[in-house]
Amino acid sequence: MTRFLAIIFIILLSTSQDIIGQVSEVLETQSGDLSLRIKSLTFIKDNEYFNNIKPLKFSLVSSPPVFVDKSQWVEGYTLIGFFFQPELVYTPSGKVTIRAGTHLLKYAGENNFSQARPVLSATVKLMESTSLTVGSLSGSDRHLLFDPHFSSERLYSDYSEYGFQVTSSTDHLFNDNWLSWENYINKGDSIREVFTVGESFKYTSSRVTDFLQFEVPVQVQFKHLGGQISNFREHVETYFNVATGIRVNIDLANNRFGQAGIEYLQFLNGEFPKKPVSGITHGNASWYRLHYTYKAIYFGLYYWKSHKFFAPNGNSIYGSVIDVYSKFVIPDRKIITSALFVTLNPESYITLYSGIESYYDVNQKRMDLAITLHLNFDKLFRLATIKN
Repeated sequence: MTRFLAIIFIILLSTSQDIIGQVSEVLETQSGDLSLRIKSLTFIKDNEYFNNIKPLKFSLVSSPPVFVDKSQWVEGYTLIGFFFQPELVYTPSGKVTIRAGTHLLKYAGENNFSQARPVLSATVKLMESTSLTVGSLSGSDRHLLFDPHFSSERLYSDYSEYGFQVTSSTDHLFNDNWLSWENYINKGDSIREVFTVGESFKYTSSRVTDFLQFEVPVQVQFKHLGGQISNFREHVETYFNVATGIRVNIDLANNRFGQAGIEYLQFLNGEFPKKPVSGITHGNASWYRLHYTYKAIYFGLYYWKSHKFFAPNGNSIYGSVIDVYSKFVIPDRKIITSALFVTLNPESYITLYSGIESYYDVNQKRMDLAITLHLNFDKLFRLATIKN
């Protein structure tokens, strides 16, 4: 394991470039500043999933088609609650930032916090625009990954991550390499260690003929479930996912009428050592997307077509494996998604976000909905200046 992590760390450093600009998250502090950062997110995510199971359309791996109930599908559920993350931020020099605090996640209707985790990290500025963070990472949403690949819902349920991260960002390049350790084990445990290694890269071109712009993303993930010192019953599993494609953005009348975009993305997935419970060893998907943005309003129309696609961190409504703990598989999926989002910023530190997404399953001829509302507060309060 030590050798594996060393190799991954070298790869991450080698792929990070010294590119002019700022990192993906900049805290406006100066050398010697001691500050209090308050981050909170209050959210409602209502997944109205209703499914008409038709036995002849489905199959259980290594078994003939049989009837199953809705519990083997992606059932509807609602996430409602908040997380609160206060941090002390100290900047001993222009190249080092230290954060210490706590992350508290609370779902409405539960008496206790679902997550109560310490926040502790050190960020070192390696180059003009490249930083290394060790410990608590900035948050799952900052990886900028596609929803089928890495569910956007993790912003609410799995915001807090631990590991290390190398980030770079400019007007034209974004690069995020990270390792997130999700489950720790001791010798003799009956559970597996779990971690994710990821790479999120995006190139954005300069304006072409004053109204055209291109984006090229490359996203890679490895999710490992194993552990040499653990006595878990299942065999070691490593899931691999990659996504890439191209997007063209078009300014309409010098952006007076907003911006339109067209995008094509290709997804590939695999599993090693090719002994998954689901029977899916590899698969692929294509995603065709139309975008339109006008001021605070975004509208999207997407067409998803996949064959034996599975991403363990992704939005499960797009997957062929309907439940990671189930053998239930739908090999081929065709989904038309429409999305409407409104994002308001009454202050620089407050974001009000609302949205609705519909998922029409072409094969099953059914419609599912997801409704989202959240209020994000993120502000830095300077407490003192400590002179060295």
